[in-house]
Amino acid sequence: CNFVVRRLFVHILDGIWLMAILILQGTVLNYYIINHYKNSVTPYFLFVADFLCVATFVGTLAASYHYLKKVSGEDCEDGFCFKPRIRLTPTSRLGVMPLSYASWLFYVMILVTKVAVIFESGLIESLSAKNHFGPQLLKVTIACASFVFLLLVEGHNWTKRGTPRYSYVTSVCAKTGIEIFDSVAFLSILMEGPKNLSEPFKDVILILSAINFFLPSVKLYQLSFPDFSIHKMSLPITIIYLFLHMSCIDIPFLTVRLYLWLAYRENASMFLMKNILSILLTLRCMYPELVEFKHEYLNNKSIVAAKYAKPRTFEEIALSGRKSAEDV
Repeated sequence: CNFVVRRLFVHILDGIWLMAILILQGTVLNYYIINHYKNSVTPYFLFVADFLCVATFVGTLAASYHYLKKVSGEDCEDGFCFKPRIRLTPTSRLGVMPLSYASWLFYVMILVTKVAVIFESGLIESLSAKNHFGPQLLKVTIACASFVFLLLVEGHNWTKRGTPRYSYVTSVCAKTGIEIFDSVAFLSILMEGPKNLSEPFKDVILILSAINFFLPSVKLYQLSFPDFSIHKMSLPITIIYLFLHMSCIDIPFLTVRLYLWLAYRENASMFLMKNILSILLTLRCMYPELVEFKHEYLNNKSIVAAKYAKPRTFEEIALSGRKSAEDV
């Protein structure tokens, strides 16, 4: 099928870009750490972690191509070839492509470790905006995680443009990219904020930023399910994600920024308004989800009936990826 050949070409390009970004990001962060610990050879072992990370992503993209090629068919509609495989057995709770979120978790653990070393070692105080390897390059390098997420998701997405699932995947990539930029802006408080912040307060900023890097794995977990088997779990997972994001990211980020604005007269970040908007949107989205959760799981309806019920929310339709979902 010509579609598979085209997708192979795009898949290879995505893999090349992904490896290039991983190598560039890892090398720059390693340079900061190695330059700070000049008399130690331990930081050089970070290159081993980077190599394992690149190998993991290569294996992930190879596995995704192998799976997506198997489920693609010759029957084309409007120039698009994709024929979902009819499953005789239920999809595993781990999903059909668990390497997607597993590789992201592995990557984030390495990234967060490097960021923690950089910000906890006193390295930040020695950086100068006049140098090439200054705070600006550090922020840009960390923000490259958004491109890693984008390429990872696109490496698992062969859905047709205009379908609900394609729109959902695109929105997830956009929202996650903004969240990563928000985390980088939040970390910049430790670079450009007040110098007399207490150590516990700095640790809180670092921990909250790290949590925001881990949360996208929940969305990757949802996207690893290509059929209606996710519907039984999609509703509670969505509620958990929204609650965690609001309680662990938006509200704490907003609180810290308001505190710095009012107590230290720091310039208010525009991401402060993003946090407010995100809280309002989350509350509006959570209410109908909680009502549906109450009807399906807390009332006397059976779990079996909920499993085979048709999806009624955009997210459930988008996650299905089945043609029949478009008729709902």
